[in-house]
Amino acid sequence: MKQLMDLNFSKHFLTLNDYFLTQEEFELYRDPHTELIKTIPQPKELDKYYESKDYLSHDDSSTSFFAQCYNFAKGLNLKSKTSLIKKFTLTGRVLDIGAGVGDLIGALQDCGIESVGFEPSEKARQVALEKGIDLKPTLEHFEINSFELISMYHVLEHVPDVEKQKEKILQLLQPKGVLILALPNYESYDAKFYGKYWAGYDVPRHLFHFNKKAVRSLFEKDFEIIKMKPMWLDSFYVSILSSRYKKSPFPFLLGMFIGLLSNLTAIVTKEPSSITYILKKRF
Repeated sequence: MKQLMDLNFSKHFLTLNDYFLTQEEFELYRDPHTELIKTIPQPKELDKYYESKDYLSHDDSSTSFFAQCYNFAKGLNLKSKTSLIKKFTLTGRVLDIGAGVGDLIGALQDCGIESVGFEPSEKARQVALEKGIDLKPTLEHFEINSFELISMYHVLEHVPDVEKQKEKILQLLQPKGVLILALPNYESYDAKFYGKYWAGYDVPRHLFHFNKKAVRSLFEKDFEIIKMKPMWLDSFYVSILSSRYKKSPFPFLLGMFIGLLSNLTAIVTKEPSSITYILKKRF
């Protein structure tokens, strides 16, 4: 794949707003060759766009009904993630990039899997530390070729330099190591139904947007994609949020219906709301 700076983000894809927090307007432009989509403009100071008690991946203290639903789904997802990781690591170490408040690290450690995490958010690291999980603020803390598996669950879309991130992953992974990526899929039914209100775009926190072709274009030189798994619960969470952004009546009920419809459609189209990619380093 070409360097990201060499890609031609020339095709206008969508105009939308930061419906979650600031209501600022952003544009999405797609590279015709790779189908990778870029958020424009990309703010230099992104921290303020995460400064909300409702940003649940960095704060699990909310007691709202929606937060409780989120935390219930998160618990189910943790079991699924842990089970998947156990299939691809036996005695090696695991690194979780973008570890949030450390829940996956804790679940893996409970299973006896040696695991560490990187999380740039100081607030999230502090929440994790209160649980006894010490997350690192940079990837420079970790040695080259020291991990059998690296996971990035809904993280790559937040990274300002995807190519640089990939190169760092290649350095940290052992030969034949496994990379697990989970990403929103803008080809899904719920993405097309909600259009600019689709919560999977989440601008400007999501700097890039992926479909299957974009992932292949970015990773196929250095990785073999050995499996793609739907994340069935994501469609419900994203659809409920999208309904709220669209100010639909009864957003919870509509979101649950569209989430179910998206999953049923994905059985045929193979385009779920979010996809987990399991990739194996070629060398």
